[in-house]
Amino acid sequence: MEKDKASEEWLNAQKKSTMFTYKSYWQYFLEFTGLTGDQILESRKMDKEYVWEKRLLEFKEWLGKKLSEKSAVAAAATVRGFFSFHRLPLQFRRSESQRLKEGKRKSEDYRFSVEDLKRMCDVADLTEKYVISVGKSFGLRAGDFLALTRGDLEAYIDREVPISIGEYYTKKEGVKAYPFIDIDAQPVIKLMLERMSREGRTKATDRVLTYKNEIELSRVIQRVTERAGINIGNKTVRFHCLRKFLIDHLSSYMSESKWKQIVGKTISEGAYVSPDTLREDYTRAMAETSFTRRVSEDIEKIAKKEALMAIAKSMGMTDVEIKDTFRLRRVAHIEEEIEELEKLVTEKRKENSQETMRNGGDCGDFKQIGEGELLDYLKAGWSIVHRLASGEVIVKR
Repeated sequence: MEKDKASEEWLNAQKKSTMFTYKSYWQYFLEFTGLTGDQILESRKMDKEYVWEKRLLEFKEWLGKKLSEKSAVAAAATVRGFFSFHRLPLQFRRSESQRLKEGKRKSEDYRFSVEDLKRMCDVADLTEKYVISVGKSFGLRAGDFLALTRGDLEAYIDREVPISIGEYYTKKEGVKAYPFIDIDAQPVIKLMLERMSREGRTKATDRVLTYKNEIELSRVIQRVTERAGINIGNKTVRFHCLRKFLIDHLSSYMSESKWKQIVGKTISEGAYVSPDTLREDYTRAMAETSFTRRVSEDIEKIAKKEALMAIAKSMGMTDVEIKDTFRLRRVAHIEEEIEELEKLVTEKRKENSQETMRNGGDCGDFKQIGEGELLDYLKAGWSIVHRLASGEVIVKR
């Protein structure tokens, strides 16, 4: 918005936390009117027929078809703020004010499947692949996604997926998100970082995407959906559909407070859990959210670790004792955790066996079985020790 004094003066007077959003909405309004802020103000000064009140109502209807009704309401309020700032406030009748505040959606979002996203990525260019794969991997809102920088992504990019990028401050609710790079997003991010380097954008503060506003993200999704030949019927496709896709799948594998922590929604302070714990739950969900089918091994590792943890606890060990062992032996990866747990269980079995032999008893045995086998084992006198997230069961005789 060069040489547009009215727009610049108003935007520069806003808080940094809101200026980016205001600027996005204001650009929509300038696009709708075809005028600059200076020209709008001059027109407003001469307006005796409430033309700009009518134009704002028309703008809200226009934007509601491009974005969501909720965004259109916010944009209308932003535009009113521009006129009020310049002491030329818009005046509405009560019925008109009500129309401006109505935010009910008239359409339903399309629910993407993994197959849909795979088809879209197959026909997408690199930037479009980034929007789709990282969008559904992170589940961030459009504004937060658009603000991602090189420094947010490259620090841990070579680690084993899913990769936590650490704390990421979100704008709308002012809370921290803890996103993960999934198996689909990792290679795409690497290619984007390489392209940024070729373009000379090597600073940690350089934004990955150079789009001017959030609507361009939805346009990418709409464009690729059409190119992939996906029939969406009368549903709406927008960037927010990727956030819904991830949340729907995460909620099947973890508690509400956990998935909210990942995508950046407010939770109670006491509900906070570490990114390491979130990673295990995210890995389970990743089997359903990813179209690169290399996650089964990770699922099996987590199931094995969970089974060994259950056996160790049934033998009398506590979480604190197990974690202390990991810390003392400097365990860093899940493979090492499994190895140490196997050692702990073996050692504990020997101790219990010796103790039981001294007491003249039987220390019992443990097995990990599928639910289909459970009835036979129960009939044979085995008892359930622990049910695994994978659906299998730990039993003891």
